[in-house]
Amino acid sequence: MPNTLRLAAQVVRAGPHHSVDAEGGLRPRRGGKAPGVVYLGDVATALIHGLQEAATLTMVRTPKFDEQRWELEVKAGDLTVRIHSRPYWGFGLLTKGYLNVLEFSGSEALQDRAVFDLSSALGRMPWEFAWPAAADRILRSLDLNRSSHAKAWKEAVQRGRDGLREDIRAMEQRRETVAKRLHEWLDEVDDESTSTVRQHRLMEADEDLERARKALNEDHAPGVERALARAEAALIEVDPLDDAPIALVHEGAVAVLSTEDDLDVVDLT
Repeated sequence: MPNTLRLAAQVVRAGPHHSVDAEGGLRPRRGGKAPGVVYLGDVATALIHGLQEAATLTMVRTPKFDEQRWELEVKAGDLTVRIHSRPYWGFGLLTKGYLNVLEFSGSEALQDRAVFDLSSALGRMPWEFAWPAAADRILRSLDLNRSSHAKAWKEAVQRGRDGLREDIRAMEQRRETVAKRLHEWLDEVDDESTSTVRQHRLMEADEDLERARKALNEDHAPGVERALARAEAALIEVDPLDDAPIALVHEGAVAVLSTEDDLDVVDLT
């Protein structure tokens, strides 16, 4: 299948926390003995929660006797993930006897980011199986063996990490551009209070960039994104080119001074 990444992930925890409604939608289980119970598991739950956009969930294959054998399609923007939950050891009697086959469809960047987020959220190596020899049969169906499968996981995680690193570098470059522009602008403006405020905000942007780097070292993608968002907001306030026009009232007229030093005078008399 073109532009599709297929990986398998070991399920560690699962419980009867979800059910399928009459329309085939997946819903949190409210208790009792409602029909259509689904053992979603920690892998699928972490994947769904990690998506940045509101995801559309479609139960492609509902569970029957085995509540861990099902197929779920998750769509978020241009990314689609098909999750095949399958028992592979112990006749489905043990939670760790299940794994999920994940099919990621979309751009490589979106796939890699989803894999990185999933691995980080699980806090373990999902390519390590409780019963490796028993998992070989499923890996062979994916044209993989244990070694190539682990390599595929690690490479996708690394590409996702590299994408976040590039986001940080891009913000660092913008910081340098804005700082240079700010210093040139301050040389022409005799306003100590404005200078102090803007330089303080520039320092805050630097602190947030450092937080982004630390979050990346911890493989904490949401922390990276939050820190970069704060840094961007600070740089917008610092950058003289992002200033809103400054209105000055003088002798019955409004002078609107733009960032390009054009002067438009509107007579109010």
